Amino acid sequence: MANIKSLQMWNDICADARVCISKSWFGLKTVAKCASTGSVIEPKKMQLDQQDGDRLQRILRTSSENLTQAVENFHLKESYNGRYILESCVSKDGMYVAMLLLQFKNFDYEPATDVVVYEGENAKIISQIF
Repeated sequence: MANIKSLQMWNDICADARVCISKSWFGLKTVAKCASTGSVIEPKKMQLDQQDGDRLQRILRTSSENLTQAVENFHLKESYNGRYILESCVSKDGMYVAMLLLQFKNFDYEPATDVVVYEGENAKIISQIF
């Protein structure tokens, strides 16, 4: 599990009104929760190969009406030394998902997509890929 403050999308998560940020354990641990449900948001960071990264990039650009079809039969597989890195924040109840896909370019990982946020049923649909 990644440290939520080390994610490149940390500033976007902090600015999202749907997320409550609090400190715990004497201020040493940062906890993010979904504002509407109170569910803890868990950060994840995984490397993806070219094929999974390309498909995920298409999924993140898909409209909500076609989301179910886009994620059908797709499950992420971690790849070491992959061309893509996926940063995600998923609430334990599956009602909030935020994702940022980074692609290796110019000797560094650069955003391939904007931060994409899903809520409610769309969040449950997209969380099936994990």
